[in-house]
Amino acid sequence: MMDRCIDSDDIVYALAAFLPPKDLVNLALTCKSYGAVSGKNSWSRMEEIARRQVSAAKDDVNFDWRHSDLLTIEGQESWINVYNRLHLLRTSVIFYTLINNDISYVNKNIAHIRAKKSRSRSAVLSSEHSYAICQRTMDFQKNKGEYFVQYRITGRSSTLKFGLMRPIHSKRKRKKMNIPEYHKFCNSQEDSAFTGSSHHLFFDNFIFDGDDVYGLLLDLGSRQIHVYKNYKLVQIFGLHDRFEGQFCWAVALKAHHQDRVTVRIENYWQDAFDGIKQTSKENGEPRLNSHFDS
Repeated sequence: MMDRCIDSDDIVYALAAFLPPKDLVNLALTCKSYGAVSGKNSWSRMEEIARRQVSAAKDDVNFDWRHSDLLTIEGQESWINVYNRLHLLRTSVIFYTLINNDISYVNKNIAHIRAKKSRSRSAVLSSEHSYAICQRTMDFQKNKGEYFVQYRITGRSSTLKFGLMRPIHSKRKRKKMNIPEYHKFCNSQEDSAFTGSSHHLFFDNFIFDGDDVYGLLLDLGSRQIHVYKNYKLVQIFGLHDRFEGQFCWAVALKAHHQDRVTVRIENYWQDAFDGIKQTSKENGEPRLNSHFDS
């Protein structure tokens, strides 16, 4: 009697809805009745749970990414794959929007990007930066709060920059977007998220050559960005009052015939956040720098 009760679809769906994607996979692998295709659908009970979670997110008017095609099933992939992308959108920082053509994902990992190789020196001189925008938004209208992101930079680059750009919530809007189109899109928006005349900001005081961890901490109260290299505070950048509305973390890269660089977001951010605050107390505060390429 107890087995039949536990095996009830309604109870299974209700309980498993609290599980992250990796636990749905583990449950499907360890219990045949949960992982095998059954009923009129062409997927398992665990996939049905994932499908319901994605469907609920699409119906949530308060979820900014509900129209994103990251939540659309593609080809023969499983609903658990789609649910995993939804889970990342909600819980992690990922590179969501790519602008121009010189950046690609590493092994389809949406938290890991690389600069494409340029065939010639002349192509480098004529090319412009490409951009990867994260999905986590930061609202400058609130004037308080702290936001943190941690990147692992592997390889060499003389063109990599950190910065902020406007949120582009729908992936479909950016498939062939370049920088002029990005600014046109931002200027045409009536949403309060796009308040103000500045739509991007980058700073480029760093040379990347090796395997290093960079942490960026935005303090909206003081309107400053603290930059940490290998957990040590190395720069503080002041933000001018022109920045209003919402922004996201962003990275700028340029194709290069010699540079080989990848940028990976490391999402165990709370440990890193606590660590850099401790090291900043131990090492003191560096001088304030207000230089930006905006």
